[in-house]
Amino acid sequence: MQSNGHWQPLTLPDSSTLRAGWFLIQGTLRARQSRGETRLRWQGHQGSWHEQTLPVTRRGTLQELVWLPIGVSQLALLASSEGVECELAITRFSRVSAGESRWRRLRRVWPFYQRLSAHKRKRLGLAWHLWLTDLQQAYQLVGKIRDDRPLHAYEHWLANFDAVQPGEQRMIARQLARWKNLPHVCLHLVNGTDEAARQRTLASITALHYPASHITVVESATQRPVGEWQWAIPAGAVLAPAALVWLAHQLRQTPQAQWVYGDHDLLDEKGKRHSPNFKPDWNETLLHSQNYIGWCGLWREQGHLDVPNNASECHHRWLQLAHQHQADEIAHIPALLMHLPETALQQDDYHTLAGQFPPLPAGVTLEPAPHGICRWRWPLPAELPRVSVVIPTRNGLAHLRPCIESLVQQTRYPDLEILVMDNQSDDPETLAYLAHITRQYGVRVIAWDHPFNYSAINNAAVHASTGELICLLNNDTEVMNPEWLEEMVAHLLRPGVGVVGARLFYGDGRVQHAGDAVGPGGCADHLHAGLSADEPGYQRRAVSAQELSAVTAACLLTHRSLFISLNGLDEVNLPVAFNDVDYCLRVGEAGWRIVWTPYAELYHHESVSRGKDITPQQLARAQGELNYMKKRWAKRLQHDPAYNPNLSYDRPDFSLSHAPNVVLPWTN
Repeated sequence: MQSNGHWQPLTLPDSSTLRAGWFLIQGTLRARQSRGETRLRWQGHQGSWHEQTLPVTRRGTLQELVWLPIGVSQLALLASSEGVECELAITRFSRVSAGESRWRRLRRVWPFYQRLSAHKRKRLGLAWHLWLTDLQQAYQLVGKIRDDRPLHAYEHWLANFDAVQPGEQRMIARQLARWKNLPHVCLHLVNGTDEAARQRTLASITALHYPASHITVVESATQRPVGEWQWAIPAGAVLAPAALVWLAHQLRQTPQAQWVYGDHDLLDEKGKRHSPNFKPDWNETLLHSQNYIGWCGLWREQGHLDVPNNASECHHRWLQLAHQHQADEIAHIPALLMHLPETALQQDDYHTLAGQFPPLPAGVTLEPAPHGICRWRWPLPAELPRVSVVIPTRNGLAHLRPCIESLVQQTRYPDLEILVMDNQSDDPETLAYLAHITRQYGVRVIAWDHPFNYSAINNAAVHASTGELICLLNNDTEVMNPEWLEEMVAHLLRPGVGVVGARLFYGDGRVQHAGDAVGPGGCADHLHAGLSADEPGYQRRAVSAQELSAVTAACLLTHRSLFISLNGLDEVNLPVAFNDVDYCLRVGEAGWRIVWTPYAELYHHESVSRGKDITPQQLARAQGELNYMKKRWAKRLQHDPAYNPNLSYDRPDFSLSHAPNVVLPWTN
């Protein structure tokens, strides 16, 4: 049945409403948009109404045990609390025995208990004794993880994962007593003209779970700072009680750190917390685009004190530190260390920074971009490197033609070699077009007379190419702006950059690819997919150049020498899928950076020429590729540096995690 936010009535499976018991609901639910919660509602024998959330998996599977008391009537199911249109099919609604209900709950809980790490079980509250004392509570806790709905209720997330309980305070005190050489921190209170705001900040400093002997508060620029670590705090900001515990813990993990930053959220005028900014690990290119660190950064004093007093000075300070320190000297703490008043935010990064940047790299110019983003234009050398664009195809003229024509007619980059790898095309019109572009545009058409193997096709093309740089390009793409390749080349020629990816759009203008997350979604998945072109995305990251773990080979630029030295794409283990992600991860493993830029824009119609995997052989091959990725990159899939562990790993949509993969320092 169709559901668009209305309660759908359910009929009890038998006429006996006087007996309490367990009931099993099975079915499927499909929704094109975020559906929110799926709920069951019933009326008790005294007329009161009750509701229960039913978890639905990512595949749309509904299979849940519910306990219904005596005298239940008027059952109804709400497929989506967000009011979106859903396809809901109930395949079973029946009473089950107490023995079967216990067996089903154990079968649900046990695999999750085995799979979750000890600290995840602890944060979730899934204690071992629940097997004996409260199996239903364990079943409900696991249901939270199993449920695919995005977690948007921030206050619920805070209650479960952010509050420091009284028992934990004692654990913190014991932990600090064991640690030696705790860092001494100097807190600089700036912009303290509002006395009420100043007092809120001072009260939060007093409440810190940290020895007062290791904290100094400075409220005047003339005061000499004490301590090795400095932190500028705008008046009105509230420090998290465990903020400095996290700092001490981080310095035990990375004693070489010279600069440490954490996550933050905002306070409204009534002091309610909202809008968490869960940040990536160190990301220099993102810092160029915007001050993603904000006020939540501490630096080690090294003889020259430069304390920022406003948002633009703050960004300026971080750019200075980025220039002074290596990546392994910069650490990110994935915890909310600070709660900022909304008035402390200043998001118009370009205009606040104009004229205040530290010395820029030679040839770099700055200009404003939408949503207050600061665009860095990286220079191109006087003698441009040749770019070889590799396009595999098999027939598919309806998409190949606009791809080639847009590439030739709209690309401004002058030194371009186009190689079309023809994988057994037999359509006469396609063959005629291949002959035409050879004569008309000088396109090199190379026959690949073997079964489809995306990796092998691209590897052969790269070896046949003559360019210093290689652009892997799908035949179902279309160029949208003439500067796309200049933008990508400029980034690739930056020191240490090994791969550059582009922003790709569906034909209707929605975002198809804004880089890949590795781990969230199960293996690899596109960030910000389905977003409108003019939306900034999570923390403006859909419109900011940044470093990521991977980008799609639908449009990927890399160095030919690097590609060959890493043996290109994996022809054996990844002939069709994930080969681009695997290549990017190997590039990162070799010490290079992967950059995604929103200013290189193309349409991508997504695998239209090859189609989807549908045959048993194709499905088996796809499963084999997924298994290989999970084995080869098992550790890497647990943590994507560009995606915060407090965010959902069920899907790369930046929603809150039902079980954050963050180990609390005082639980070790």
